[in-house]
Amino acid sequence: MKAASAALLSAVLGLLIKRHNPEGALLLGAICAVGILAASLGILDGFASLRKLLRQIFGGEGESLIAPILKCLAISVVSRFSSESCRDASQNAAASAVEFAGAVCSLGVVMPLLMSILKSMGGLG
Repeated sequence: MKAASAALLSAVLGLLIKRHNPEGALLLGAICAVGILAASLGILDGFASLRKLLRQIFGGEGESLIAPILKCLAISVVSRFSSESCRDASQNAAASAVEFAGAVCSLGVVMPLLMSILKSMGGLG
């Protein structure tokens, strides 16, 4: 509710400012988005307990299982935030390029995990 309220307030203020100062409206939206993202980082504490549990179950391999997933999540958040910021600035081509780059980076990060899973499956047969 707090994030939605902050975003709504930012949107209304941005509409008021946009007529006279479009750059200021864009900056206000970006600052609001960064503030909401920073405030939501506390939710990630659950991943720390998941990481600890995987380490207990799988030993050293637990880290190699969860790390690519967390990296993909971070890439997704950053690329989504960046592409939406580009769209707000009417830079649709740049937004599409950021989304594509995010997808390629996510694939690159998760590829070793996929290869490991495929090798394990091949060894079972």
